[in-house]
Amino acid sequence: MEQVLDRYGIGYREFRPLLIDTDTQPESLLDEDDAELVLGQISQDLNFLIIATERPAYFSSYIERMYEETGLIVQLEQKGQALPEGINLVLDMEQDGGYHRKYIKEQIIYLPLYKRPWVRADVGQNLDISIPIGYNTMIVKG
Repeated sequence: MEQVLDRYGIGYREFRPLLIDTDTQPESLLDEDDAELVLGQISQDLNFLIIATERPAYFSSYIERMYEETGLIVQLEQKGQALPEGINLVLDMEQDGGYHRKYIKEQIIYLPLYKRPWVRADVGQNLDISIPIGYNTMIVKG
């Protein structure tokens, strides 16, 4: 995250993220939730945070802890609501949904963590999906 902010010239003080919660739950209770992992990594010294989710009760302990430890008031939004004011970076944790085009604006950095773009493999071929596997790239043709 620090490298992304450096690249776009945004200081951590001006960092105002919106986290779009995951749409797939962990397979077992032993697996950690990806949204919780990301929040744990970016939470230090945050001045602003909005979480767009369909499971607000899941984040209640995190919100309470952030308020008690840092004084940060975390805002919760329902997924699909209007574009929140003041955000400059969107962390999209969804795996199955499409791109949220309303967040793709010039002043907002949109980071889809799991979504893969469709690309053309070579000139003259059909539209394929390019999937990196280790050091190689596998082309899946439909």
